[in-house]
Amino acid sequence: PQGEPCWAELATSDEKGALKFYSGMFGWKDDAQLMGPGMTFHLQKVKGLVAAGLYQMGEREKGHPPHWRVHFSITSADETAKKVKAAGGKVVMEPMDVMDSGRMVVAQDPSGAFISFWQGKKHIGCTIANEPGAVVWSELLTRDIKKAVPFYKAVLGVETAAMPMPGLEYTLLKVAGKDVAGIMAMPKEVPAQVPSHWGPYFEVVNADATVKKAQSLGGKPMMPAQDVPGVG
Repeated sequence: PQGEPCWAELATSDEKGALKFYSGMFGWKDDAQLMGPGMTFHLQKVKGLVAAGLYQMGEREKGHPPHWRVHFSITSADETAKKVKAAGGKVVMEPMDVMDSGRMVVAQDPSGAFISFWQGKKHIGCTIANEPGAVVWSELLTRDIKKAVPFYKAVLGVETAAMPMPGLEYTLLKVAGKDVAGIMAMPKEVPAQVPSHWGPYFEVVNADATVKKAQSLGGKPMMPAQDVPGVG
């Protein structure tokens, strides 16, 4: 539906390393798709269904750190681009067709976070979610929550609701009464050079075991596994 996160993809500087790491983490099976001369897009599958994607960054993204990008489902990329500008955001890639898969627009919200909007055609996005190895939540860490929340409400047409979190300011985005994503004010302990950014959460069976597995695969825990009361 309009306003729900529908896709997550990793732009990486180490395609082989990323494939090995996430295969070990989540048991993803790679379905490589040729996208043109010298470019391969890797669909990642769980139970034969598409959970996410990853690709090697090219010249256009030179200098950018590897990053996950969240896409929101929309009914019209062209109308969404107009709403982005009207709501104080910046269109960084005008609406474009991705072959017959869909039509997309990439924007930067007023707090500086990059976000993609996807008008699905043959490719609707993830075909598995809320299961181990698949996306279970999408969240924006923002340095200006007062600008970010109205922006997404206006562009996506979603409802918002405050969620009580000890010591944190957290807002839920809702579609037809369902919680679909969250916006959180950047915690003070996060280094100043970290910009506002969206990121996906992947469901796991055991968070503590997942931390150990990530380390065994060469990953680095950025925070310890911890309980979020009433959440997970």
